[in-house]
Amino acid sequence: MNPISTRPPLPPEPPQPQPSPWLPEPRPAAPGPVSVSSSVQVHAPDWLAERLVAQRVVALAGELDAETANRAIATLALLDASGDEPVQLRLSGVRVDLDLAFALVDALDLMGAPVHVTALGTLTGAAIALLAVGDVRAAGPHAVLHLADPQPPRGVRGWDVEAWAAEHTRQVERLHERLAEATGRPVAELTADMRAQRLLTVEEARAYGLLDP
Repeated sequence: MNPISTRPPLPPEPPQPQPSPWLPEPRPAAPGPVSVSSSVQVHAPDWLAERLVAQRVVALAGELDAETANRAIATLALLDASGDEPVQLRLSGVRVDLDLAFALVDALDLMGAPVHVTALGTLTGAAIALLAVGDVRAAGPHAVLHLADPQPPRGVRGWDVEAWAAEHTRQVERLHERLAEATGRPVAELTADMRAQRLLTVEEARAYGLLDP
């Protein structure tokens, strides 16, 4: 006779969860070659910027934040230290607040190498100063210069509003003075045109003194 086992029976296995018809199946991991391709695409803008810098070209476009402005300032300093050949600054529809605009203007003022600035698209407000201070100033045939006072900063706490308003007014006055100096026009005329938000075509901007003849 076979001996009777004294071991207790094993507990039943828990039921396996069934996939929900409402949830998608997990996506399988991408194979190696696709991952490499994605990495190249992510770094494409850096690769393009490096190629442009090698040709002594700095291209700025759209809304400039502090990181982009600081990178442009560092690039201009690097190009200035690396040779005396002209640096090409391309401005494509650039928008920038007053603080960053003045930081870029100061960087351009410190350049020993000549800076040739070309405006593309529409430049407005403080961004016009980046064009006005160039050693050589040009624009694409369809460019538009929008003379307009920059907007004051938003999100300022109540007890800081008065101080911020006073500082903003002072900076706007500095902007008018710098543009008047660049164009050879009276400050009062620049102030009136900026407040009126005057639009200038390329030919009008050239006659105004913002572009070279």
